[in-house]
Amino acid sequence: MGTDSVKVLDKALFVLSQFFEKDELALKELEEISQLNRSTIYRILQAYQKWGFLEKDPETKRYKLSVKILEMTGSVLRKLSYLNVCRPYLLRLRDETGESAFLAILRGTNIIVADWEPSYYDAHIKITVGKTVPAHCTGSGKAIVAFLQPEEMDNLIQQFTLKKYTENTITDKNDIREILKVTRERGYGVSREEYDLDIIVIAAPVFDIHNRVIASCAVAALKSRVVSDEKIDEYGQMVKQAAVEISQKLGAASNILLETLLRKK
Repeated sequence: MGTDSVKVLDKALFVLSQFFEKDELALKELEEISQLNRSTIYRILQAYQKWGFLEKDPETKRYKLSVKILEMTGSVLRKLSYLNVCRPYLLRLRDETGESAFLAILRGTNIIVADWEPSYYDAHIKITVGKTVPAHCTGSGKAIVAFLQPEEMDNLIQQFTLKKYTENTITDKNDIREILKVTRERGYGVSREEYDLDIIVIAAPVFDIHNRVIASCAVAALKSRVVSDEKIDEYGQMVKQAAVEISQKLGAASNILLETLLRKK
């Protein structure tokens, strides 16, 4: 492909990208945004219409993305392996912290470990894929439940049995609600020896293309290596960043993520 062809392609893709920012655009608006001449933009728009990527309203003369583009987007997302998308971020979390990193999903009142990467430390937490843990006493569970729709979250809390596993296990539903509120505000959940003694878990929620929380990515560490609130928050910021990037890969809109998860507390 020659240099001129590459330049034309670059211009065409720039024009198309503007429709991911705004629902509809007129030729004049595209001219102002792109600083390209009107005839160039018109030819680009004609090509996109020919291929079925854009539609033109016959009355308003404004252009918008076609259903074909949406179908293509959905096809790409469906072909993405959920675990394959998440794995690089689990590896990064493991490398950044040195601790075990894992992905969890919610099933009923429990979380299930869907994937994990073991710590480099000789003494580390052994997490097995398929392991089930009550959501109320794990950082992973809190990260998911806190971002459910209010009615869904309340219904789930009503189903919690709140069994006491350690002296730190929270067994009062009002206390659970307060903790979930804090979790939502800071963007990550924490469990401090609530299910297993000497284990701390920090996790952040993962969202899908519909902006629904579908999982959480987490770091699990021995208490002896997480000796301060500052260290917990450091890991919290790391899992939030990973969760944001995973969610964006899965097609989630950034408004929920950037405003909530990337807000430092």
